[in-house]
Amino acid sequence: MPTPTPCLGPCNTAWRRAEHQRRTETTPHDIPVTWGAPVHCDACVDRARRQLGELPELLVAIQLEPVYGQRGVPTASTTSAPTDTTPWPGQAARLMIDHIAGGLAEIAADVRRMRNLGDHPVREEGVREGVWINVTVRLLVAHCDWLLQQHPCASESHEPARLGRDLVPSGNPAAQIAGWHRAGTRFTRRDKAPEVKRFAPCKRCGGPWLAESRDLRLVDDEPYIECQDPDCRALFTHAEYARYLKDLISGELTARRTPVHPDGAPDKLPA
Repeated sequence: MPTPTPCLGPCNTAWRRAEHQRRTETTPHDIPVTWGAPVHCDACVDRARRQLGELPELLVAIQLEPVYGQRGVPTASTTSAPTDTTPWPGQAARLMIDHIAGGLAEIAADVRRMRNLGDHPVREEGVREGVWINVTVRLLVAHCDWLLQQHPCASESHEPARLGRDLVPSGNPAAQIAGWHRAGTRFTRRDKAPEVKRFAPCKRCGGPWLAESRDLRLVDDEPYIECQDPDCRALFTHAEYARYLKDLISGELTARRTPVHPDGAPDKLPA
């Protein structure tokens, strides 16, 4: 049986970042690691299965965007370079559908070839696109465990690789599924903006960069609080932030209660 390794999914994003800080800056942390089973954990497999199951309905919603109004498509008047090509109505939706459906077809072909399910055409003639997408998604849902544990790219990092100046998307099936789901959710405006909260200055760098993370959320746990300054990237749990805030308020109250001379020097407190 393969030896389990830390899960490559988003459940360990906070742990991986904290481990990087520990190795490079010797900063200790107590963020627990989630182990794969053997590559991805059960929660990440369930997440990928759920996102796959939601893709057909998302693709229908994308297809209806031109009918109910979609985001503007860049034209010659909104780009720096002139062009004689005028976007046609529904072009953005069509390109998004082709991108997601094409990716689904490629992974489905991997499943059929590597699991000896026989040769099948990527798209059977005469079959409606919606029917073909539903059949493809059902196949991938049925083989979701194999995709995230035994696919040749299942052990690849979810992060894109840098090739010179270009970023090459990850070939990990879990990362691809999450990317398609995220793209469809944003295109249909179903991604809800996070509630804006005001936080104290960062404990490490002192800058007003703290925010609740949308990416570093553990299963059944509160989101981490992270510093958005790229040179800091400090991480805090809500409990750690609460203790820091308590000490900060206590110090501020003590400073306010200390008598001050007219020239600005602090007086001694009366005995």
